[in-house]
Amino acid sequence: MEQLDRIQRAVDHDDPAQVIGSARELIESTAKVVLTERGRSVNNKDDLPALARQAQEALGLQPSSSTPGPDGTDAVRKILGAAIAMATGIGELRNRGYGTGHGPASARVGLRARHAHLAVNAAVTWCQLVLDTLADPEAPWRKNP
Repeated sequence: MEQLDRIQRAVDHDDPAQVIGSARELIESTAKVVLTERGRSVNNKDDLPALARQAQEALGLQPSSSTPGPDGTDAVRKILGAAIAMATGIGELRNRGYGTGHGPASARVGLRARHAHLAVNAAVTWCQLVLDTLADPEAPWRKNP
C-alpha cells in the first residue's frame, strides 16, 4: 500500500507528523478494504473509529462476541477492545494537530521519533489483525457470515 511507503519515508526522514497522518490513513484504507471485501457499504463520511469498529464487526472481531474457542475468551476480547482503542487513538492524535491531514494553528511541538513509532506500530498491528482475519479460512466471520 502506498501508505506504508509514505510511512517508511517519513520515519527515515524524522517526520513524526507525517507518520501519524499516514498511520491514520493506513487504518482508514484497510478498514474500507475489509468492508468492501465483506460486501458492506462504505460511508465516506464515517470517522475513523466508526470505520475501524465496522471492519472489526464485519470480521466477527467485536469485543462483545461470544464466539467459541480462543476468539471468545476474555483475554482475546480485551485485546480486540484495545485494537479498536489503538485505531481511535491514532485518529485522535492526528486530529489534535500532531499528524498531517489537518492544518495546525501553530507549530507542532514535542513530537519525537518515539511518537512516530508508537503510531506506526499500532496501525500495523490493527491492520495485520484485520487482514489476517479476512484471509483466515477458519475465521469467525466465515462461520457466521
